Amino acid sequence: MGGRSDDNFRFCDCELIGSVMRIVVPDSLRALRSRNYRLFFMAQAISLTGLWMHRVAMGWLVFRLTGLNSALGIIDFSASISVFLFAPFAGALIERWDLRKTLFCCQAGCMMVAFMLAFLTLTGLVTFHIVVFMSLLLGLLDAFELPCRYSLVSYMVDRREDVSNGVALNSMNFNVARMIGPTMAGFVIHAVGEGVCFLINGFAYSSTLFAVKRMKMERPPIGKSDGSRSQPLKDTAEGFRMARNFAPSRYLLMLIASTGFFCFPSIVLMPAMAKSVLGGTSETLGFLLMGVAIGALAGSFIMASLKSSEKLYWWCTRACLAFGVSVVFFSLSNNIYAGIALAAPVGFCMVTSTISCNTLLQSMVPASSRSRIMALYTMAILGIPPFGSLLSGRLADHLGTDWALFICGSISAVIAYYFLRKIDAIKGQISLALEDPEALKWEN
Repeated sequence: MGGRSDDNFRFCDCELIGSVMRIVVPDSLRALRSRNYRLFFMAQAISLTGLWMHRVAMGWLVFRLTGLNSALGIIDFSASISVFLFAPFAGALIERWDLRKTLFCCQAGCMMVAFMLAFLTLTGLVTFHIVVFMSLLLGLLDAFELPCRYSLVSYMVDRREDVSNGVALNSMNFNVARMIGPTMAGFVIHAVGEGVCFLINGFAYSSTLFAVKRMKMERPPIGKSDGSRSQPLKDTAEGFRMARNFAPSRYLLMLIASTGFFCFPSIVLMPAMAKSVLGGTSETLGFLLMGVAIGALAGSFIMASLKSSEKLYWWCTRACLAFGVSVVFFSLSNNIYAGIALAAPVGFCMVTSTISCNTLLQSMVPASSRSRIMALYTMAILGIPPFGSLLSGRLADHLGTDWALFICGSISAVIAYYFLRKIDAIKGQISLALEDPEALKWEN
């Protein structure tokens, strides 16, 4: 009897906690009602702040060592070429892996890279070639970690309808960190150098490792658990065919990839914009990235507040078009105040375009194929943009950073308008896929 009373007490206690969470957490943050997602969200707030400190420090270190715009493009390329080459293959592999264990191993690997880079920088042994090598290692880990993290959201939330909110909150977390991390990095670099930023990032990874260990799920988060034999090359090719044959996924991936190619380099060239165009310091770079983060945070809040996925195609296409236009206006900045103000729309459009595309793809795709499609999305937003960074870096060396951004933004806006017309014409297919992704037929 005593044991049963204790069980009843624990049951009532859980019910009480659940009721309190439903009351306290507003609908715009509804994914936080899920315990596993709540753990992950809080851990990522710490980890992503460290990651943004790491990214800013790496860009500033490279520009300090070389003084070249093209070197920034090379670093971005080396960090993401592995994603471009291996993400589709990784997506096919991790469909049969436990996503929690995969994420844990990838985060532990990133921690080791951060500590190694911190040691080499603090001891004065770091060179440009070493930074390139470290970027390649991080890119290889990202090829597995990012599709895994995207796919894991649907397992961390308790209700399927909360997936879109979880994706938006992830981005909000990312952009709060984007606002805090670069600002902190600017002051830390100014005071004690880039190495301390890498060291802080290494310790920050421990929060995600702890959260993943504490997650409790009724069944392992494995996309394909039917016992079928793994055929990575065949599965990878099938993933490409699926994305190509279903018009909404084809156009969405092409749109976000072209936007990433021409517009994402605007973030990579921020150190050059801060120093060469605006005549500032690492603190100036921190303020510019804070402007990006403020706009991105606003976009994240709007995406999180959407009640359904029905209008996400509208947000994705319009945000991609506005992204190109905002990069054009940002290129016209002639002082720090104008730079911060015009950086905000860049952040807003970047976030709304990526969240809407990410959420649409996750919501339209059956669970058994989600990792492969999200791997293609990862390739589109991280594997393709480095090629654009190489182009924009070279243009910036010859024409100036501002002109490079102006040209890339203009081209992106034209391409986005073309895909806007295409996607608007097939919104009926998108609606049907959102209603029942498991019944989806991947054909024209």
